[in-house]
Amino acid sequence: MKLQRHRLRWLAVVASSALFVYVVARAHPEVIFNKIRLLGWIFAFLILLSGIRSLLRAIAWSYCVRAQGAHPDGFDLFGPRLVADALTDSMPAGPLFGETSRVVSISRFIPAQAGASSVLIENLIFSLAAALFMLGGVALVPLTFNAPQAFRWMGGSLVIGFLSVIFVACWMVRRRVPVLELMLYNLRRAGLRWGFLERHKNQLRAIERDIYDFFLAHKRLFLLVFAIEFATNFTGVGEAFLVLKITAAHSSFLAAYLAEATCRAVQLTFSFIPFGLGVQEGAGAATLQVLGYAASDGVSLAIVRKMRTLFWTALGLLLVARYAVPQSTRREHSAL
Repeated sequence: MKLQRHRLRWLAVVASSALFVYVVARAHPEVIFNKIRLLGWIFAFLILLSGIRSLLRAIAWSYCVRAQGAHPDGFDLFGPRLVADALTDSMPAGPLFGETSRVVSISRFIPAQAGASSVLIENLIFSLAAALFMLGGVALVPLTFNAPQAFRWMGGSLVIGFLSVIFVACWMVRRRVPVLELMLYNLRRAGLRWGFLERHKNQLRAIERDIYDFFLAHKRLFLLVFAIEFATNFTGVGEAFLVLKITAAHSSFLAAYLAEATCRAVQLTFSFIPFGLGVQEGAGAATLQVLGYAASDGVSLAIVRKMRTLFWTALGLLLVARYAVPQSTRREHSAL
C-alpha cells in the first residue's frame, strides 16, 4: 500500500511537470518571459508581500497557543512557519512533513501536547477562512457577469454544503463529540486496528480536549485569529492585482480575487504536487481567460508566484536544521 501511494505521488509529479511544459508552450514562452521582465524591481515588493502573509499566519498561530508560562510570539514562530511552508511546497508528501516540523519546532517553547493542539487549531481556522474566501469568489462570479445556469447551481450547492459543514462542526464542538473514541470504536467493530491511534490515544484525547476548550472558552480569540487568517488571503489578492496591472496593462479587483481564490483552491486540492507545478499555471490561465485575459497572463502570474515561493522555500530549507530538528537530537550531535 505504501509503495503504491509512493508511486502515485511520483506519477502525479511527472504528470504535473508534463502539464507545466504543455501550458507554457501553448502560452508561448517568449511572451511569458517578456511579461515577467516588465516587473523589474516590483518583484522585490512581491517577495515582501509574501513574507507579510507568512508573518500574519505566524501571529495567528501564536494566538492559538494555550499553555502555562511564557508564550512564543509571532516573530518567534516566523522561522518555523517558513520551514513548514518550505517542506509543504517542495515535497510530494509536503503537508505531513510541514505540519510535523511545526509541532517539533514549537516544542522548543512549550510542551509537545500544547504545541500539537496549537498547530491543529490554527489549521482548522485557516481552512475555515480559506473556504469562506473561496466561496466569496464563487458568489462574485454570477453577481458580476452572466454566468451559466449550471455554474449558479454549482455555486449554490457549494454555499449550502459549506454552511452545512459549519453547522455540523459547531454542533460537534458544543456537544464535545468524542471523535477519537468514535473512530476507535468503528475501527474495532470493523475488525481493524490503527496502531498509532491505539498507542497514543491518551495524548490524542488530551489534544482533542484542548481544541474543544479553545473554541468554547476563547470565542473572542477565535474571531481574532479568524480575522487574521482571512486577511492573509488579501495579500495574495494585492499581489495578483499588481502583477496583472503591470504584465497585462489592466486589472480589476474581481480578476485578482478570482485568481487568488483559484490559487488557494489548487493549493489545498493538489498539496501533494510540489509547488503546484502545472496545475497552478493551467488553473490560472483558465480562470483569467474566462474574464477576458490572455492565457499567457494567467501562466505568467502563476510563474511569478512560483519564483517568489522559491525564494521563501530556499530560506525555509536553510532554517530546517534550526527549527525542524528536535533539540535533544541537536545536543547529541553537538556533543560528538
